[in-house]
Amino acid sequence: MAYFHYRCGERITLENDNCTAVRNDSDFDHGLVITAEPLVNDVLFEVRIDRMVSSWSGTLEIGVTEHDPLHFEFPPCASKLQTKTWILAGKSILKDGVLIVERYGADLDRLGQDDRVGLLRTSEGELIFYINGEPQGVAVDNLPSIVYGVVDLYGKCVQVTITGPILREHNNDDCLSGSSVLAIDNDILNVTLGADLSELSLSSSNSLDIRMDMNVSLTMPEETPRHDRLRFHERCGSLIKLTNGHRTAERRRPLDEFNNGVVMTHRPLRDAELFEIRIDRLVEKWSGSIEMGATTHNPSTLVFPATMTNMRSGTVMMSGCGILVNGKGTRREYGDFNLDELCEGDRVGMMRKPNGDLHYFINGLDQGIAAQRIPSTVWGVIDLYGMTIKVSIVERDEREEQNLMTRRNNRGEQRCPTPEMQFLSDYYDRLTFHSNCGAHAQVVNGGRTALRPNAADDFNNGVVLTSRPLKTGELFEVRLERVVTKWAGSIEIGVTTHSPTDLDFPFTMTNVRSGTWMMTGSGIMHNGTTVLEQYGVNLDRLQVGDRVGVIRKDSGVLHFLVNGIDQGAAATNVPEKVYGVIDLYGQAVEATIIDTMDTYSPDTVHSSLSNTTLYRFHHVHGKNARIVNNGITALRPRPLAEFNDAIVFSSRPLRDGELFEVVLENIVERWSGSVELGITAVRPDEIDLPTTATDLTRDTWMLSGPCIMENGYTIKNNYSLDLDTLVTGARIGVMRTAEKTVEFYKDGIPQGPACVVSYPNIYAVIDLYGQCSQVSISCTSTSIPFTVIPPEACSETSPSAQLTSILQQKAEADLHRFHDCHGRGVVISEGGRVAIRGKELQHNIVFSSTPLNCDEVFEITIMSLMSHFAGTLCLGVTTTLPVSNITVFPQDACYMTENELRVKNKPCQLFAPSLEWLREGDHLGLQKCQDGTIKAFVNDTLFLTFPSISGELYVVAELKGSCCSIAVTSRKMPPTPLTNSHLQDSLELAFEQEMLKSQAAPPSEISEHNEQPDTSNIWYEFHDNHGRNIDIIGDKTSAKRVASYNQGVVIVQPPLQPEQVVKISLEQLDTKWSSSLIVGVVGCTNPERLSLPVTALSFKGPCCVIANDWISINGTKAKSNCTKLSNLKAGSLVGIKYSEQEGFVQIIVDGIAEEPVPWNLPKGLQCYAIFDLYGQCQQVKLVNAPEEGPKNIECEKANLELCEKDRSLINLTLPLNGIDDSPSTSSNQNSQSIFVSTPLKNSPCIYKQDCETLKKSLFLPEQYFVSDESVCYCSNCHKNIEEKQKFLIGWVKFPLHNFTSIAVQTEKWQSAYYCTKLNFVRSILDRGQPLSKSQEQWGTLVSQKKDNLQVLFKPTLENCTTEGFLMENKEVHAMFELLVKPGAYSVSQDGTEWCTKESGALILQGLLLKVNLK
Repeated sequence: MAYFHYRCGERITLENDNCTAVRNDSDFDHGLVITAEPLVNDVLFEVRIDRMVSSWSGTLEIGVTEHDPLHFEFPPCASKLQTKTWILAGKSILKDGVLIVERYGADLDRLGQDDRVGLLRTSEGELIFYINGEPQGVAVDNLPSIVYGVVDLYGKCVQVTITGPILREHNNDDCLSGSSVLAIDNDILNVTLGADLSELSLSSSNSLDIRMDMNVSLTMPEETPRHDRLRFHERCGSLIKLTNGHRTAERRRPLDEFNNGVVMTHRPLRDAELFEIRIDRLVEKWSGSIEMGATTHNPSTLVFPATMTNMRSGTVMMSGCGILVNGKGTRREYGDFNLDELCEGDRVGMMRKPNGDLHYFINGLDQGIAAQRIPSTVWGVIDLYGMTIKVSIVERDEREEQNLMTRRNNRGEQRCPTPEMQFLSDYYDRLTFHSNCGAHAQVVNGGRTALRPNAADDFNNGVVLTSRPLKTGELFEVRLERVVTKWAGSIEIGVTTHSPTDLDFPFTMTNVRSGTWMMTGSGIMHNGTTVLEQYGVNLDRLQVGDRVGVIRKDSGVLHFLVNGIDQGAAATNVPEKVYGVIDLYGQAVEATIIDTMDTYSPDTVHSSLSNTTLYRFHHVHGKNARIVNNGITALRPRPLAEFNDAIVFSSRPLRDGELFEVVLENIVERWSGSVELGITAVRPDEIDLPTTATDLTRDTWMLSGPCIMENGYTIKNNYSLDLDTLVTGARIGVMRTAEKTVEFYKDGIPQGPACVVSYPNIYAVIDLYGQCSQVSISCTSTSIPFTVIPPEACSETSPSAQLTSILQQKAEADLHRFHDCHGRGVVISEGGRVAIRGKELQHNIVFSSTPLNCDEVFEITIMSLMSHFAGTLCLGVTTTLPVSNITVFPQDACYMTENELRVKNKPCQLFAPSLEWLREGDHLGLQKCQDGTIKAFVNDTLFLTFPSISGELYVVAELKGSCCSIAVTSRKMPPTPLTNSHLQDSLELAFEQEMLKSQAAPPSEISEHNEQPDTSNIWYEFHDNHGRNIDIIGDKTSAKRVASYNQGVVIVQPPLQPEQVVKISLEQLDTKWSSSLIVGVVGCTNPERLSLPVTALSFKGPCCVIANDWISINGTKAKSNCTKLSNLKAGSLVGIKYSEQEGFVQIIVDGIAEEPVPWNLPKGLQCYAIFDLYGQCQQVKLVNAPEEGPKNIECEKANLELCEKDRSLINLTLPLNGIDDSPSTSSNQNSQSIFVSTPLKNSPCIYKQDCETLKKSLFLPEQYFVSDESVCYCSNCHKNIEEKQKFLIGWVKFPLHNFTSIAVQTEKWQSAYYCTKLNFVRSILDRGQPLSKSQEQWGTLVSQKKDNLQVLFKPTLENCTTEGFLMENKEVHAMFELLVKPGAYSVSQDGTEWCTKESGALILQGLLLKVNLK
């Protein structure tokens, strides 16, 4: 495919092994060339314009044709081609010479020397043209399956070269001979060839016939020579050179001589023995090609002729497509192939049958009888004549023949590419704007930026689409670069099914009436009609630097994002193939597409790509480099054909004291020179990349070999590290110290100062030059350790989902890790913190690096799952020492898997639910107790107790079934309050000390301990500096969020004095959001100058911010367990206090003080309280002294404190459970406060606690439930229950989130109840819908054609009967409370049962559980 056919236009000369075409510039036409092979789907065919002349008009034209090159008639120019030919000429598309698209992409007539033009046929049959690597959009649909590339060197264009020709030279004695090694190690392929390359069965282009997307490890040991194996005789033609043990023959001086290339087998052929050769190399200078046959002449005595067809006795030869016997033609047309038309890699063979018939084989296909009555003693003979200059004897390979058969007639539908060409596509497949756009719009900056050049004169016609459809889950995001204030309205963004080449661009995109979804202002429009009026942040308020994006998820749901914050679901059932579209309307003048890796500027300290890996390679790189493996690996795909143009950069600047390190993964011996490493102060996207990094001439320092170079000039020789001597597996790195001294590292050891660089931002530079063809960024870091925060799936509206951060620990020695000894199918990375399963489904066993100590928890988090595999993780303990390449689970192990606890591989206990229900982000822990038992925890909840086991115990795990990767998230040393505040011993000790102090203190001191000092002498109000969505109302003591769910930060003034409390009362909640109020303090000198982020957790300066799930201290986040902040009700009181003497911040919720968080205010700064009206929290009011009623408060405080003490004592027995199982009281200090909770007693309800324990034992994901607050309808909690709710007595209700993707007004929906079995609860929650009648009957979620799809439910509890599930001495019942869409159901005759088939007519409102004692 990647070279031109020898048949071409009459004024064309082919050079550079048919990769370069040159036209005689004395004429302007007859310059057509065509590819030798059909185009391969999804592989780019590209040419570079090498030379142009100014004497003619017009230029290069390019396209595709269905014609076979052998039967191709070359007209004067491409526009005259007929019959299934598509050509891009200028900026128009021609089919069979007829114009079909008048305006497409960039104009070819404007191209200059060194510009590149290409085309690609997709697997869907679409034709896409590329100019300088940028796709121009789909030009043609429904192309034939086999097409050839056509290039017309017309007019000014006189020379072109294919940019990526397939390497076609193999078995070159100067580079690969004898025992050779081909190593391509990218976790994709690892092949070692231990015998001669000619012995390996190769495909038609000498490429290994191995799928590159498979994990292949193939080793071919050197084969013992067989003396009877066919080889060439040592006597041969005068120009023949024999190599590879006389298995390869090559004609010398191929450009000077065309004959004297006869070779023969070293022995006679046996009956039915196949003598087959492969054509290794051709030249295009001569006519005629290989000839093959059999002769009775002994090579030991034969006088070799110039050509074998000159023999007049005892010889049968196939030449071209005919058969010659003793030099005379006997058959003019034989078989289906002409030997003169075979290509490199094709095979020719022959066989003498036992009956004396001679058969020829072309690419494994029998061509039939060529001659009869052939003598029994004949030698095989090959004539390397004309174009054929090198052949090799090969063994028959059925797999190879199957590949070659696909090339029959038209030489196959596609050639198997060389392994070097089959790597994954570039990691950065960047979105660009299409050049077709609105009349007032313009696309610049390589398709990355769109603008309205005359924004002061017009406000519309600024529609711009992406050049390709958006991928599923791909974020299309733009940044506003310029705005004007003259007009109303601003940017609009969305998706459309219309392609940029087909769309008749409107004045505004909201005028399009089909296939279009747009966010405009704060609403959503579908096909020009408003479907959501108040959806999210108003786009008309965006300023320069703000970002807006859109993403289509795999479920077909469309989400919009503003400044990285998801605004929620906007539309459903959006088609898969949609283009991104923006409308530069009104104020919006210019916008630029930003990539995922650019979400944070490369100059910031945050990496938006990963929490665990500090670096990726930059999307800017040399043309011969590829970035794969999620941005971690850089490689040269064709290491034996290219040695330069492979410069890569780090994705962000290096921090001082931070090591950028790579591992050399592949070294080839063909070239001289090797990897080059250095730094540059120039941003990668501002560099015009040269061929080698030592040619970078601006603010760049490189280590090349043992020389330090600055801007291309050597400044130091004989540096202690010589990069040209490194071998595979070596680690090299670069670091700049705080003193701005640059040092290079080898295997983690510094090699001494190299130079001094004082620029603020420097990027690492790697040049994959010469021998070095592949490197990967080292997973370990010597400066910033692995985060201990487990990867958890945060809700899309959670503030924690908006940030990525790295929690730096004091030391790494206290972190748990996996052992270096493990199964061969698993890979340990991140310094032993992560285990990843490879392609193999077996041998994936890992151990803890150290034995378990008493009371120590070893915890892992599930990082990734593949749901289509059955089975799940196995986790347990063993006394067996870790061993390498272990294949089976240790025999003495005690472990849990699925729903079984196994001891010595025998089931000893069944439990529920099964571990197969675990999800990504769930964590499991094992704790060794003093008595030798092992406690197992799932998501911090006690799950199971192993029997007592003596001896040193190692944790052992096997990644089976759906479990693909796990990470260790625990530590050996006692954790700090930032990482885990739930270790039982430390928690109980703290409570005991508090109780002793409280018991010893008089009542007045107890009150002072829990209730903060009086603040009646200070009047607090909200500052004028507040979030964008906040309105300050009243006398500056009330704040209300008026839009969205974020941008709600408020500051309280005056500054918060030590030991004083600022309190607010929640006045209004909006339950459609998740999460709630965020509380904290910040240190600053002037709050007016404080820059307020979208959420309080995003503060970066001196601060302590507390949310229900995260704590942020000075910008560094850790997990939190302040669940009371997520359970706030209307009327709840929340306060915050800063203790300067003891150095902590503490929040008080409804009079109950939470655990203090250590934090110290830097000197010279004042402490200000902040509140973030986030999520559900919509309006708050400051509680100042005149409104508090202090006398009543003192009376209530004592009761609250005594109650809280009792509850604390009850909760002390919960091991490792950071969840307060008791119901949260809504008591507060205001006598007029609203009590939402209805229980009659302050003491915990035992029955309710039993039901909550039952719910936890089912391990239902917490994200399904609104909160941990349940409602108990037992006789003790609800004595005065309403008549219509009397059937609820005995049930406990757990409220559920709304499962619908778009908010639905359900005020008029009716309540109903759905009875179910306990074992169906999880399935129903996962689906978000009750089971149909047939699904419930057969226990399957897959519906059959004859199934009853009706969902049956009851209008009241009176008619509900549930089937109990026996658990020990209890009978458990389960039921769901539903909301039913009016008019979407039918009623039975007696009115006791309802049913529906309508999708979306039911919403799960709550889960009801009941426990009966047997």
